Amino acid sequence: MHIPDGFLDPSTCAATYIATLPFWILAFRRAKNVLSDKQVPLLATLTAMFFAAQMMNYPIVGGTTAHLLGGPIVAITLGPYAGVISMTLILLIQALMFGDGGITTFGANVLNMGVVGVFVPYVIFLLVKRVAGGRAGLLAGSFLGAFFGDLLAAVSAGFELGLSTLYFPYSLSIAVTAMAAHHSIIGVVEGIATVAILSALMKARHDLLQLPKVEPVWFRGLSR
Repeated sequence: MHIPDGFLDPSTCAATYIATLPFWILAFRRAKNVLSDKQVPLLATLTAMFFAAQMMNYPIVGGTTAHLLGGPIVAITLGPYAGVISMTLILLIQALMFGDGGITTFGANVLNMGVVGVFVPYVIFLLVKRVAGGRAGLLAGSFLGAFFGDLLAAVSAGFELGLSTLYFPYSLSIAVTAMAAHHSIIGVVEGIATVAILSALMKARHDLLQLPKVEPVWFRGLSR
């Protein structure tokens, strides 16, 4: 899903940086007030785990890639703003150290994987948990959130690529279809991985799931 330099036109790069900027500001500001000594090690562990998981990717049409995201489990356990920070750090290191992604496309990659890929799973998780209730609702919400978060993040990347007609050789329909098709399968794996990690935390360290979430204040009513 990492979009390299040279695949998006300048206006799309600028627009995605502008769209992502408020999330960076709010995420770091909120994290400064909420993150505690108990949450930081979990955030670091999940970030390191999915840094490695994202390095295992395979190419799809036009030069971008498909892989697990990791954003859903970070959002569900620590809150969506923590997910924004985690994905930003992962994508920055990958772009600077491994050439995976790009600098001009960094805003787009964070918007797709660090904003869409964490807020969509978190909202779906909260809604399903509230409607279904109990352990079953919690696990069903985490699976559905991870699946649709992965899928919509890929569709967002497909739109950005498909709209950059002067730089990307494939049409909007091909780009979106290719990204959605691959990530509809990966989304299932992402859902299973998210449920597995959440189940392990519920069994071994349930207290970590009760810690305050790094989330927008308007989510508090839904998350309680």
